[in-house]
Amino acid sequence: MLKLSASGDYGLMFLGYLAGLPRGRYVSLATIARQRHLPLKYLERVARGLAQQGVVLSREGRRGGYALTRSPAKLKLTDVLSVLEGQVEPVVCTHDGRCCERQTACERKTGYQKVHAKLYKLLSNYSLADILPTVTSVQSSKSKILDPKIQLPTS
Repeated sequence: MLKLSASGDYGLMFLGYLAGLPRGRYVSLATIARQRHLPLKYLERVARGLAQQGVVLSREGRRGGYALTRSPAKLKLTDVLSVLEGQVEPVVCTHDGRCCERQTACERKTGYQKVHAKLYKLLSNYSLADILPTVTSVQSSKSKILDPKIQLPTS
């Protein structure tokens, strides 16, 4: 299963908070940390990474803080997760061909590559707005919540 690290979990909570704000409104990390019960130092590191990759904007000063660079509907889940978690892959060798010394004898690689391709395709169909209930309730009544009944194709 796809399991988020603390960075991924906190990052999505952070982005969900920003997504619920009016466009262009900045909010401090201290406010988000306090309201979402997140460790401020850890949140600073997550926010810095998201800012460096252009997912969020940061502004210093009295009216500073963080804001999304674009609407949650335009932030692809695969882009957000790659910043927070690194490449989305079931095992290390499936994404870019990196392999261990057993590359030619690995019976799992082909199967895992198929799983990776299907997982990536599934996740690439969703935006931040699609997976965060706070976004759909605040910004769009038309957004879809990820259906828990969705299954990967068996072929």
